[in-house]
Amino acid sequence: MKNLHLPLLPVLMFYLLSFSHEISASAVERPQAADAPVLLEFEQIASGLSAPVGIMSAGDGTSRLFIVLKGGQVVIYDGNQILPTPFLDVSSLVLSTGSEQGLLGIAFHPDYEHNGYFYVDYTKKPNGDTVTARYHVSANPNVADSASEVPLLTINQDFANHNGGQLAFGPDGYLYIGTGDGGSGGDPNNRAQSPNSLLGKLLRIDVDHGTPYGIPASNPFVSNSAVRDEIWAFGLRNPWRFSFDHLTGDLIIADVGQDSWEEINFQSNASSGGENYGWSCYEGTHVYNAGRNCTAYGNLTGPVLEYAHGPNDSIGCSVTGGYRYRGSRYPALEGIYLYADFCTGMIWGATRSGSTWTSSLLTDTSYAISSFGEDESGELYLASYSDGRIYHIAASGFADVSTSYWAQPFIERLYEAGITGGCGINPLRYCPDDIVTRAQMAVFLERGIKGATYAPPSATGTVFGDVPASFWAAAWIEQLADDGITGGCRAGIYCPDDAVTRAQMAVLLLKAKYGASFIPPAIGSSTGFNDVSSMNWAAAWINELAVEGITGGCGGGNYCPDNPVTRAQMAVFLVRTFNLP
Repeated sequence: MKNLHLPLLPVLMFYLLSFSHEISASAVERPQAADAPVLLEFEQIASGLSAPVGIMSAGDGTSRLFIVLKGGQVVIYDGNQILPTPFLDVSSLVLSTGSEQGLLGIAFHPDYEHNGYFYVDYTKKPNGDTVTARYHVSANPNVADSASEVPLLTINQDFANHNGGQLAFGPDGYLYIGTGDGGSGGDPNNRAQSPNSLLGKLLRIDVDHGTPYGIPASNPFVSNSAVRDEIWAFGLRNPWRFSFDHLTGDLIIADVGQDSWEEINFQSNASSGGENYGWSCYEGTHVYNAGRNCTAYGNLTGPVLEYAHGPNDSIGCSVTGGYRYRGSRYPALEGIYLYADFCTGMIWGATRSGSTWTSSLLTDTSYAISSFGEDESGELYLASYSDGRIYHIAASGFADVSTSYWAQPFIERLYEAGITGGCGINPLRYCPDDIVTRAQMAVFLERGIKGATYAPPSATGTVFGDVPASFWAAAWIEQLADDGITGGCRAGIYCPDDAVTRAQMAVLLLKAKYGASFIPPAIGSSTGFNDVSSMNWAAAWINELAVEGITGGCGGGNYCPDNPVTRAQMAVFLVRTFNLP
């Protein structure tokens, strides 16, 4: 992390690269304008915290969030509030006077539910050395035993900054530890490339074997006596947050730059370790110290993403790594890696296709984002350092549909199913309150029946007198007629630009669901709706729609049969009719 700067409003897209023994800056596309693929929103869940720097789940089925405070405490958010008693208080041990010192990380053992072990990383009093230690929970599940410390690693720090601090268990069950390069600027002691130093590295240890830990036999340098066995990867400056993708097992590392460039590094789950991420020979893909050798140990590996600080650090000055979204609440975020800049509050979303990464600015916030967090369900959070707040990250795929909009979940499901692409782009919009025309309805229904990839045969222009072959939806309208779902609005015409009423919608939906020959059951003296008598032409259809749970009416015990259907209402109708995932 670095000191907070005021945010500006640039929009970026980044593409990156691969490199071997030489990094080519020309291989990197520089920032370009891009439209945000999702609309992010932030729901505050906690406030009044002192310098939050980490958010972690214990993975024990309790859905609690454990929030790391720089001064030496870990507090619990139980889903409703911050519990009044800290889970852990080691402030008497922690040196936090420097801006990058303190209690910096926590990770829970994969079997925490049964063994109660967790691990923390902090800079200790009085000299600021880095300690990785194990603790265990007390008989009270919301309070740790603060006297249970078992130090695993103590690493001498050259200076007060660049302390790393991230801990995470990989899918292999081993504990990964991110260390900074010892501090100052430019790595004056070349720690990141020194084989006998644990600074400026990613370490991997076995906490289940050995005293106080073991070395995994598959660590990449165990056969090289010149290299510390704990080292998994070389060449990091100050890895400020890394995470494992819970679906793929891939590792993504955000490494804070020196003066000009911030970078994101990627390690596939198939990696056997041994990467060298190039600091301090390179800052991002750019030569920083040409007099140093970054090929002696490990395989020189370039970042997949980078961004420049910009004039007066207007774009950023300190990257904060996040997570790939693997939750279920916001399909538009699926597989997107979120990361941010601490100094400006900008948040980007990155995706990977083959070996190509693309990143777009999603939003520009006023938060000093010190960390992201992930709960047991894969939902994401962020910590706002300077004002002590924690936010849940929500997302919508459409710029005009907020996550609080009543039909947002249905609209997202319709979009994910490929039934709709929205009503406009740049940015992507859905127009939820617009009225659905009969032409639009034909497309919606045919895609619901036959799937998102369906394309109807070419139109003839001979089915309806008011739908020539050149009309944009002619092929869909003719197919809807061919399927027996519609006979038009009057003899020989379709009325493509007319609004679809809720009564008409009941008929069309049920025919689309069951086929042209479907006839709803007869009804008695009541439809269940105050404004739909049993004599209404569509009474049986409306009643059946309600019986099947596709509609609950328009409110107040009414159905509003003559009201036009909006695009938001259409989303609900279609999702329920076709049981879209």
